[in-house]
Order: sequence, then structure tokens, then C-alpha cells
Amino acid sequence: MAYNWVSKKILNENLVEKIKIKYKLKEYIAQTIVNRGYDDLKKVDEYLNPDLNMMHSPFLLDGIEKASSVIKYHIEKNNKITIYGDYDVDGITGTSILYKTLKKLGADVNFYIPDRLQEGYGINLNAIEKIYNLGSSLIITVDCGITSVIEVEHAKKLGIEIIVTDHHQVPDVLPDATCVINPHIKNCTYPYRELSGVGVAFKLCLALIGDDALDYLDIVALGTVADIVPLTGENRIIVKEGLKMMKNSKNKGLKALINVSGLNNKDINTYHVGFVLAPRLNAAGRLESAVSCVNLLTTDDDIEANRIAEYLNSENIKRQELEKKMLDEAIVQVETKIDLDKEKFIVLYSEDWHPGIIGIVSSRITEKYNRPSILISICGDTGKGSGRSIKGFNIYDAIKYAGDCLIGFGGHEMAAGITIKKDEIESFKDKLNEYAESKLNDIDLIPTIEIETSIENETIDLEGANQLSLLEPFGNSNPMPAYIINHLHVKQTYTVGNNKHLRIIAQKNDMCYDIILFHMGSEANKFKEGYIIDIAGYINVNEWNGDKKVEIIAKDIKIKEKNTIFFRNLLNNIMNFNDFTAESLDNKNFIDMRGIQDRQSYILKMFRSNESVAVIVNTRYHLNKLINYLIVHDYRDFKLSSKAVNVEKMILWNSNYKDVDYLQSIFKNIIFYDIPFDSKMFYNILANDKNSKIHLLYGKEDIKANLKDIFEIIPRRSDFAKVYINIKKSGSTIVFKDQVYDYFKLNSVKVMLCLKILKNFGLIKIEESDNIFVLRRNNIESKVDIKDDEIIKKLYASRKIFLRFAFRILKTKIKEETA
Repeated sequence: MAYNWVSKKILNENLVEKIKIKYKLKEYIAQTIVNRGYDDLKKVDEYLNPDLNMMHSPFLLDGIEKASSVIKYHIEKNNKITIYGDYDVDGITGTSILYKTLKKLGADVNFYIPDRLQEGYGINLNAIEKIYNLGSSLIITVDCGITSVIEVEHAKKLGIEIIVTDHHQVPDVLPDATCVINPHIKNCTYPYRELSGVGVAFKLCLALIGDDALDYLDIVALGTVADIVPLTGENRIIVKEGLKMMKNSKNKGLKALINVSGLNNKDINTYHVGFVLAPRLNAAGRLESAVSCVNLLTTDDDIEANRIAEYLNSENIKRQELEKKMLDEAIVQVETKIDLDKEKFIVLYSEDWHPGIIGIVSSRITEKYNRPSILISICGDTGKGSGRSIKGFNIYDAIKYAGDCLIGFGGHEMAAGITIKKDEIESFKDKLNEYAESKLNDIDLIPTIEIETSIENETIDLEGANQLSLLEPFGNSNPMPAYIINHLHVKQTYTVGNNKHLRIIAQKNDMCYDIILFHMGSEANKFKEGYIIDIAGYINVNEWNGDKKVEIIAKDIKIKEKNTIFFRNLLNNIMNFNDFTAESLDNKNFIDMRGIQDRQSYILKMFRSNESVAVIVNTRYHLNKLINYLIVHDYRDFKLSSKAVNVEKMILWNSNYKDVDYLQSIFKNIIFYDIPFDSKMFYNILANDKNSKIHLLYGKEDIKANLKDIFEIIPRRSDFAKVYINIKKSGSTIVFKDQVYDYFKLNSVKVMLCLKILKNFGLIKIEESDNIFVLRRNNIESKVDIKDDEIIKKLYASRKIFLRFAFRILKTKIKEETA
């Protein structure tokens, strides 16, 4: 999948410089900090040095003081308390720390985790009845309950008090609970609104037992990372401190889970939490019951902890196998049953899908197609669905729009769950796509990589990679920073990991970089030695057997088109070509070597002389031939440039008259190596007599090289056909402007001309946005003749004028004094 590279704007260069100096950081790291909104040194210091003392008092959270009093009242009365937690990692961890807190206070407490398959998300009436029959007087919800108006009312009728703690989006009507604690409630004055479910539960624990609750930070960090809430503010503090505790966790269950996951003695980071530990906790709730996970995190028995951890590990293996099978089936559905040109919201369903896995597979589908998706598992006449979204599209609002089709739903901007009647699925799908059509355009569906900055003049080394760790923990709203590294020369490519992954060794400014592309082993032949590439990726420290080295994890690679600037300048010169009539070339310092057979050795001899020399080369063929000759003869002491610079020896390539206006004031010898494309440059140099010697080396055989370059920019009928065929018959074709060469397999100047002319004839529509073309075919019946286009006429006319100029300067007599 191609990505749109979106570079962030430099907001405050002065602040970047101050941060760089004060904290002794690389410039690209200082730039990253400013990009993330830290716009003064105080905020920067808090970001780089998060501290527990920066956390807000829990009593600032609306409802928490009353909730503490109610809980303590029930403990004093020895009433039974039930914690009603969600079955995901956020709910599991929140339930666990609240359970341990209430136990510490001497409460008669138990917990209830609904069965994902049988009961689904949130509070349900049957569960309320069970809890009532167990004799509970108080229910405290964790990570759920904010939409449970009916269920809370039922509990109240049974004489049960309910405290709702949740962090999900708040509906228009709140449940009439004893207390509702949710930082998203309207008019809530709590300074930080992005707490996870376990984060809200943690605040309640702090209110109940004070700083003793800090012992649970490793568990809180686990749930916070797993729920993909923003890692800013308090969440950043919680996760940073919690990760420190994980390596030597005092929680026997977490310690056993770390051990069975192969993370013993490792510095655990957010990747390990999100992709190694959390999936093992989620696996039980997806396939069987999440009760075992709470038992794991609340046990004080090493044997029980190890047994549960081993069980969770085996469940995770089963989950992985099921996930792969379901993902393959879901992709087949998309490719065979969905018209992605018309449907912007993917809705898939099956009676064979495990309801506990659909959320993971929905994430994979959304990632693959960059569209919001919901996958529904059907059992009988009812379906349970789970959805994921893309950046900028609120899936909760979309589902709310289609809410009339649903039995129930819940969630937030990026993820949601639903319950639906089977016969309502198609109507639900239509309404979601109706909503998506009003909110998303074709460009919104292009995956993006947010680029912090382009690293131009700094070396990417271990020092910089280590400095990046100051920005951790990485996650939602504080992602691992992506950078652009331009103009890398490919030296070597090879596959690793049983040919699954691709490694590229590439060089820039005498520095070699090790680049890894995961799951790209099949693309090894695409990146050949000598290619120039741009990379968007992440800086990583790869450690093997105690040896540390920097590697670049490439998210996307663009192969640079060769000679792009040359062809642009050539088009400009040809389109504006004018010839002057000159019967003779009159300059007292001409050296006429036109038609010389061994011009390369002539240049070598001139370069080895004591005089300053500028060689003007105009065609690709002659440039490559000359430079290769000089290298073979071990001569490299020259400057290659498109502009005149003050050096002793240089080759001017791809120049026009503006670039060489003062050439004769610098160089004693000016050599026209082949026939120039810019007549004005040629005649200007001849007209200015400043004691420079003008050497003419070109010959009539050079015209072939000139014409070959000219024909590279003049589109032929086959070129128009190639461009047109590569635009979809229906729907939109998305092409990145800097990748038109790779997409159409034609040089970009020729492609741009083809697109412009096709648009002029009404054959296509073109929309542009930054670096993106959105192309669509028009349906027109009448035939067109490309040769009738004014641009094509102008190009062919200019070609004729150029040829007339070329033959003239080949034949014109020279008045020369020096030879």
C-alpha cells in the first residue's frame, strides 16, 4: 500500500534551537518535540521529565468523593460489593486493582466479568439478577456502564446501589446511578479527559487508599497501553512509571505472564505491552472467559500464577490460528463482494466467525484497506459486531447515525461494538455508507505517514537513537517519530527471516545505513544497486549479542526517478526555443574542434592543465560517457553542477542561460562539449568577450543524443494510451505526484504532459491535493486526435527550430585567432 507522506510544518525555529542547546539534543529530535505541541521550555521540561508529582488529585474528578464515601459506608456495614468489569484488558486491569484496593480496606468484595460470547459488552439484566441473588448491595462498574440506563434502573429497583466508572463516549441520557465517574461528562472540570477505564479506576483507588495505590502502576500501565488511549498528560506519567516497575514487578501474576512471554530481564516498552502481553490477556476473554485474567492479576500464589499464565499462552496460540483463518475469509469477502469505489465503510459478516476475534480482524481489515470496518459474527438471528476506524472518522458517531438498526452499541471515536438483528445488517451497512459518503472523500482514504522532519545534515547514529528514548513511551498521540531520509544510494539488498523481510544497505554522505522492510522480502528485485531512494521510517537500535547498532525501520520507500530536473528544464528550453540567425561566429578566442574524434581525452588534458575549465554538457548520453571516462582514468577533481560556481574545474550539466550568466568572469576556458539545448545560453557566451577561450567540440553525430532526449519528453500516441489505460474505467485512481514515474512507467514530465492534454480533450478529470492526483475517466463518444492539441503542435514546431539551430552551429564558419 502506498502512503501519503505528510510533513509537519516547522512551527518555531527559535524554540527548536533553544531545546537543542539546553538539552544537548539532535536538531531532528528537538524539532519532533516542538511538533508535538510543546511550545515553551516549561512544557518541554515536563514532557522530557514526567513525574508522579505532576498527577492531578483524584478528588478533582466529579463524583469521586461521593463514590469514596458510599464505598466506605458499605464496607463499614459489611455489605457485599461486586465489581462489574469489562472483559478487555482495560476492564480486566481496572477490576483487578479495584478488587485489591477493596480487599486492602477489608471489604467483602467479588467481581463479575461478563462472558464476551454469551453476554456481550456492558451491563446486562441477567447479570444484575445474578449479582442480586448473591446478596450484593453495591455494584461498581469498571470500563463500562455509561450507556446502561435500563440496567441501572433495574438494579435500583432491586435495592442495589451502582457506581459507574467509565471513560467511553457519553450518551445524551446518563444512567441514574448513585455516582457516575467519567471525565467526558459534560461540565466535568477534571484537567485531563483522556484516562483509560483502568485510569479512572486507579483514580478511585487513590481516593480510597492514597499513595498505596501507586503500587499498582504496572497494572494500570498495562491496561492504559492496551486500550490505545492517548499517551499524553497523566497517561504518559502512568505508563512511563508503570513500565519501569514491570521489569521487577511485585505482582505475581504479571511476573508469570512476563516470564511465559519471553520478556524476562528485558526493558519492557509499549510494543511489548501492546503486542506481546495484552494479546495473551485478551485471548482468554475472546475464546472462553476473562475471569482467569483477573484471577491471574489478583493472586498471591506463585503456582496458580504460573498455571494461569501457561493457560493464557496456549489460548493465545489458538487465537492466532483463528485470527489468520478469519482474516483470510474476510479479505476474500472484500475482494469478491464489495465495490471499494462505492463503499467507504466496510461491513462484513459470517455465521462461521468467532465473536471474540472479530475486533482484531476488523483492525487488520481497516489497516489493509484504510477504511472504517465492522465485522459481525452471526448466531441464529442475532449478530455481534466489532469495528475499528481510521484517523479523522468517528466510528461512534457513524454507528449512532445508524442506531435505529441496532439492539445496542457502545464505544468511542476509533473503536466500537454493536449488537444487531441479522435481517437489519444490510440496512445498517447502507446507513453507515451513507454517513461515510458525507464525511469522507477519496483523499481521506489514502493512508498517511506523519513525518516529523527530513533529516538532511545530521548523521543518524547511536547518540541520536538513544536521545529518542527521552520521548518514550510511544503510543497513541505520542507515536514513534517517523522521519524522511532523502537521496540514499542503494549498495546491497538481501532477504532475511526465511525470505520474509528485506534488508537494504544504502549510503549517504559516506555513511552507510542498515534498512529493514518487514514483510517485503518479495520486493527484493525492485531495489537494485545504484538506485536512489527516499525513506520514510523509524530510527531503531538493534541489539544482537550485546552489540548495538542503528537501523532504519522503513515504513515506505520511494524510488527516485533519474533525470527529473533535466527533463523539466529540457521541456522549458524546447517549449521556449528561439533561434538567431548568425552567418558566422565572431569571437577572437574561439578554438574550433568541432567533430573531434577523441573529445574525452581532450577534456582530461584540459582538466589536468593549470587553467580553469568549465565544460558544458547537455545530453544524458555524453554526460555519462564523459564521467565514466574520467573515473576510469582516475580523475575526480572536478565539480558537477547545474550552476556556475567558483572552482578550478567543473562540468556544467542541465544548465540554462540564467545559470551561466557570469561564467566568463570565472573560467579561462569554456568548452561546449555537445550541442546545447539552450540557444540563448550559447549565443550569450559567444557574445561576451572577457578573454575566455571558447572551445567547440560538438559534431553532427551529437544530434542523435539530442533527439533521443527530446523524444523522452514528447508524448507519442502509445504514451497517451498507456496513461489512459492505467486510469480506472470507473471510480477514482489515486496517484502521488512524486511517484507518477513508478505508476505509469514513463518519465514524469511526459506523464504530466499526457495528463494535461487528456484533460484538455475532456477525456479525464483531475483533482489535486498537495502531493496527490485523483484521476477519473470521462465517458465521451467522439474520437479525438492528439496531434490537434496546441501543446503537441508547439513541441513538434520547437523540435524543428532546434534542428535548424543545431545544423546552423555545425556549419557556421568560425573566425578564430587562437588554435
